[in-house]
Amino acid sequence: MQLGQFSHLVSPRATYPRACGPESDCTQWLDTKPHGSVLYVSFGSYAHTSKHEISEIANGLLLSGVNFIWVLRPDIVSSDESDFLPVGFEESVKGRGRIVSWCCQIAVISHPAIGGFLTHCGWNSILESIWCSVPLLCYPLLTDQFTNRKLIVDDLRVGINLCDDKNSVNRKEVSENINRLMKANASSEIREQVKKVKKSIRGWNGEKWIICKKFHAVD
Repeated sequence: MQLGQFSHLVSPRATYPRACGPESDCTQWLDTKPHGSVLYVSFGSYAHTSKHEISEIANGLLLSGVNFIWVLRPDIVSSDESDFLPVGFEESVKGRGRIVSWCCQIAVISHPAIGGFLTHCGWNSILESIWCSVPLLCYPLLTDQFTNRKLIVDDLRVGINLCDDKNSVNRKEVSENINRLMKANASSEIREQVKKVKKSIRGWNGEKWIICKKFHAVD
């Protein structure tokens, strides 16, 4: 049995307890952006981080000048704070950045305008990104995600670290690594490697794929 319709096997977020309304339909916005020019940013459904790190990532996105879609859950910060973005951030990135609380991930990362994925290294996100030939920028937040990061960066070589110091995030390094991933001349080897890994996954038989998918159940 050959692996054919991978998109039916990876999680398309169909069971997420929220309807796909206008807020989550980012595809029309993506249609207005050049091929491979948009960074998709999402940290999954469960992981949390600090206000400081969200602020540094936001400022890194601002400094990078890159187009982006950022899925920013209201509960992403592990505190009661609701205003965790820098003052004026949304106005500063108007036109090149879109912030939503949820979107249909597989529909977004399969869009031709997407050129990279800043991820928490959840297993489903990794599989979906590889299948769509999208290289990864790694920001693991808990448990197995650190092991997944090693797989992506060191073993498969389909992504890079968001910051070299895995215990600290700073805006300058965030900006530099976003541009490193998104600029075609700097990331050509990674992009070719993603395609090779995708091709090898397509050749797996059903049994190997089931084992791979069961390895991590939560994104």
